[in-house]
Amino acid sequence: MKNLIFIFLFFGIATLYISCSDSNPSAPALSQDDQVTNTLDKKPVAHLVGDLKLYWTPGWVGTVTFEDGIPYGIKFNHLSGEWPEIAQAYHFVEEYIIYDLSDGTVLMKGPDEGVGPIHKFPDPIKYVINGKVSEAYGVFADQLGRNLHINGIIYWDEATGAPLTAPGTLRIN
Repeated sequence: MKNLIFIFLFFGIATLYISCSDSNPSAPALSQDDQVTNTLDKKPVAHLVGDLKLYWTPGWVGTVTFEDGIPYGIKFNHLSGEWPEIAQAYHFVEEYIIYDLSDGTVLMKGPDEGVGPIHKFPDPIKYVINGKVSEAYGVFADQLGRNLHINGIIYWDEATGAPLTAPGTLRIN
């Protein structure tokens, strides 16, 4: 019985050695592009965190400044229909667009959804937005497909009840 186990063990090791050796003609040849080590050379895409300054015009427009210190334009196209008159919170759907301030070139855009207050509430009120980067170009091309998160505070004009500003933070990760 010991001899039979030894024979099976010997043939198992020999088969394993032959299938893993460089001289095995049945093993597919790998080019340098196919090697796993090439994927380790690529640096992960950095998260973007930006300072957001929004103004009501009507409609939210403003700037976002990331760590590079360059301000980019940002605007939101409201897609949810009419704003309700009375509610404690409003769930909305929109599209954000980040663009070059010098020439208006679109650099990033995508859908987003959020929740915020309806106008004529006391100062300040928090808002939260989540979305996706569905288009990305130029310096932001590597952000395509990533998640977008925005949070901040809306400040109101107490005399008119209209929104004034909505500073916040924009994160892409």
